[in-house]
Amino acid sequence: MARPKNQANVEASEGAGTGAGSSTSTASATAATTKPTATKKSSKSRKQKQPVLETLRTVVPNIFQECQKSAANHRKNAIMLRKIQEQCAESAGENGEEAFNNEFIRNLNVVLAIKKVDTTADRVVQFVSTFILCTCEKDRKPEAENKDEEDEDEDEESSISATFVEHLMRHLLKGITVKEKLVRVRCCKLIALSINSVGALENDLYVELQESLMERAHDKESQVRVQALFALSKMQGNGEEEDEDSEEGGTIIKEFLNLLQHDPAAEVRRSAIFNIAQSKATLPYILERARDTDTYNRRAVFTKPMSEIRDFHDGVKKACTKMLATKWIHQADDNLLEFLERLDVMGSSVAEDVLNAFFDYRGDIIDALVFNDIFWVNLTVESSFLVRVFTEFCRRKDDDAQFDKVVPEVVRHAFYIQKYSNIMQQAEEEDRPEAEFIVTQLLMIARLLDYADEIGRRKMFGLLREMLLLNDLPDKHLECIVETMRKISLNEKDFTRIIIEIISDLRESTEADQEDATNQFDAEDDDSPDDQTMDLSDPDASRKRKLSAVDKPRRNSSAAVVDEADQARKELDIMLNKVRCLTITKFMLERTSEHLQESSYMFGLLNQLVIPALGMQEEVMQDLGLQCLGLICSLEKNLAQDNMDLFLTCVFAENATTHLHVLSLKIVFDLILTFGLGAMSSQITEERIKADLKTTLESDAPEVQAVAVEGIAKLMLTKVLRDAEILRTLIILYFDPATAKNNHLRQCLSYFLQVYFHSSYDNQVMLSEMTVPILIQLIEMQQEAKSEMPTPVNMSQQLFEWCEPRRGLEADPDKGLVNKNIDYGLQANIAIELVKAMFSEAPYVRKYLPNILHKIPLDDDAGEIRLKKLTLLIGNLKTKRPIVEPMSKKNLMTVEKNILKMFDEAPEALGDDELAKLAELTEEISFVDKFVAPAEERREVVSVAKGRKPRAKNAAPKAKVNDDKLKRMMDEVDALLESSSSEKEDTQGGDSASDVYDDDDNDDDF
Repeated sequence: MARPKNQANVEASEGAGTGAGSSTSTASATAATTKPTATKKSSKSRKQKQPVLETLRTVVPNIFQECQKSAANHRKNAIMLRKIQEQCAESAGENGEEAFNNEFIRNLNVVLAIKKVDTTADRVVQFVSTFILCTCEKDRKPEAENKDEEDEDEDEESSISATFVEHLMRHLLKGITVKEKLVRVRCCKLIALSINSVGALENDLYVELQESLMERAHDKESQVRVQALFALSKMQGNGEEEDEDSEEGGTIIKEFLNLLQHDPAAEVRRSAIFNIAQSKATLPYILERARDTDTYNRRAVFTKPMSEIRDFHDGVKKACTKMLATKWIHQADDNLLEFLERLDVMGSSVAEDVLNAFFDYRGDIIDALVFNDIFWVNLTVESSFLVRVFTEFCRRKDDDAQFDKVVPEVVRHAFYIQKYSNIMQQAEEEDRPEAEFIVTQLLMIARLLDYADEIGRRKMFGLLREMLLLNDLPDKHLECIVETMRKISLNEKDFTRIIIEIISDLRESTEADQEDATNQFDAEDDDSPDDQTMDLSDPDASRKRKLSAVDKPRRNSSAAVVDEADQARKELDIMLNKVRCLTITKFMLERTSEHLQESSYMFGLLNQLVIPALGMQEEVMQDLGLQCLGLICSLEKNLAQDNMDLFLTCVFAENATTHLHVLSLKIVFDLILTFGLGAMSSQITEERIKADLKTTLESDAPEVQAVAVEGIAKLMLTKVLRDAEILRTLIILYFDPATAKNNHLRQCLSYFLQVYFHSSYDNQVMLSEMTVPILIQLIEMQQEAKSEMPTPVNMSQQLFEWCEPRRGLEADPDKGLVNKNIDYGLQANIAIELVKAMFSEAPYVRKYLPNILHKIPLDDDAGEIRLKKLTLLIGNLKTKRPIVEPMSKKNLMTVEKNILKMFDEAPEALGDDELAKLAELTEEISFVDKFVAPAEERREVVSVAKGRKPRAKNAAPKAKVNDDKLKRMMDEVDALLESSSSEKEDTQGGDSASDVYDDDDNDDDF
């Protein structure tokens, strides 16, 4: 790892002499004692070594030429180049080293300056790094042999590699700031490959290198940023706390974390994942990338290694599963129960996915699992979870033989449920969660059993009915019991009848308790005269009566406190019982499709339990009541129509919670998907429903906004809803920086927008009609949040990709869904509207539009008429409201030039009668004629013109030639119209664009 020289080891900083260096020192000592002998030897050496410098410009290029052919000869050529370097240093000392360095740099510059991606250039870069490693190793070997000789000075040959590396690094630092991107990429790559081999560097060079690489980490080219991160990773330390606390290491790690979270390029984030040092501080940021939008980045997280296994991409799942099944299990001594204990199955949301992936990957372990009677009698949290997941795995794989080996018969399983349910009822408060978890796993297994045995079916049915009547049963138990009873029941009607009977029993017990409480309260308040009679035969009766009269207020006050506590407790029990009844009702309605009119029990349930719950003040009662009402409405169309207004009102209720808003909105979407938008608009208008749905997209609550996006996406994908304004709002939300942290919303839109536009050509046409207004709105938003939004060009490219007909499903010949009416030049319509917008939009918007126009692919599919519309509009734009920004102006001229190249020959002039038929360009001509540039821009153009030099006299005819060419092209349009007039009725979406590309509706926008 590269480091400043003052941080290097003592051995590296002192540097013992090399073998060649010792030889030089000896020669110097000899020269000091016997001068003639030294002179003779020096003269002889100069005669032998001087040709090395003369042939340097021939030998070094030959080596560079050889290393381009294959990477296999790099080591051999590096050794040969090292010998030449030594000979240069021996023959001329520092001058020889300088000559070698200059020649090396001269040959390297030829490779760095190649203006295209070339494998030979990459091989040369790799060869240079190999040579640096070779020359540094050559100097370090003698240094290690003489490390005990502290008094030996660093001689000439021991500094050959250090001088060369310093010279090369300073040269590369110049190259990473040049304009050409490939030069910057190769320089950064060479630094990254070589920095591990250079050892200690001078302090000033180290600091300059770090600062330059930090600057390149923000280069506009992602390839440069990737190589800069790779080089910086060698300077960040090993990730320990002392490295992070240091100024240099902390700055580099902060830069890594910034790019890891915010860099738009997936390959840059991937480089940060692989190269950042792992520590307690950086680990949470690395784990965040398990939710990265790029598949390879998510897979890279697992190869660190670290985990998440709920990824939709098979490659990511495979990498994570292999890590879990081969490495992590070994950390638990290959004990599956201990492995589950470390996963914390009660608190983990991915433990089940991990175990299923383990079973899929390790098929050898399935036959080794044993579930005997001892296992079932001594269940723990981990073992109950293991057997439940394994039984579901067997059912999913249709492995009935293995399933029958694992689970007991129904009667015995009912016994186990009763056993652990009794343990749960008697457990202490701190042990109850674990007991509830074990019973939950057993109830989930009961859903998978086969109830062909009538004895087992009756036993299980009786047990589950008794459990439903328990007071403190968790909701998860209720759900499993109701689902199991649905499987046990004879049919759906029988299932509904049984559950409603159980609910009636629970409600009757609640009403009885409530009546007893009321009677008891009234009896205690009743003060009858009989209670106040006194016994005359008792002489102390008068005194007792007086004492009783004195103590009565005190006794009444204490009794009142007890009565209030009992009353509150009983009211709470009644409320909990109602909650349990509503919960059971909800689980029953989720598992039935019986029509409301076919079940008379449902009306009583609706009027006596569900409707009263909506009027209560408790939030939990309103929540359950609304869910039950929505489920009942999904079974009855007329009831859904009557309550649609209620659900929409709840969505925007000011005093309601966000959870209630979300729940009401989900019910609205479910009813529309079930019965259709037209059926739900019988009581209220369809326009009101669409307006309310659009309002939910603008909600301040992220949860409501995300649910609204998901629901509207489902409605549009199923063709239940088709609305351009709502679609435009969804596209704006996709780019809006305010939704950047709303992962649910962004993921829904990422999937929906691509599928929606690529699945139907009609959807692409609708997008093309509103692309320009959307772009203008996005540009205005981007001006306020430049650092938080993509550039306008990037956003426009995404829109163009969505409305590319060739990417659509209907244009795929492999699937046999080719639509002959598809217009593959659809994006030319967007280009025309963009040029029109350049006439009228504000300057800060106009400067982006030519750059966006330059990204639209225009070819022969656009058709001659639309291409000539563009030339007409661009030509008038240059004269009536010219673009002044240099880059925008250049891109606009490039577009015009590319269009004119498509016309090989100028058309012949047409007569006056034929020109009268010119219908297609009438709109554009009238648009241009009516346009008047703003006064301030006219003054600006005049002032700019005054500051320029006068145009040459021969320039005017050239402009006139271009105008004549445009006029002839307009004449050609009329000829084309006349020739295709007979085919207008038969062709739709072809070259005859008069009936397909009618732009009359867009005149009012400009």
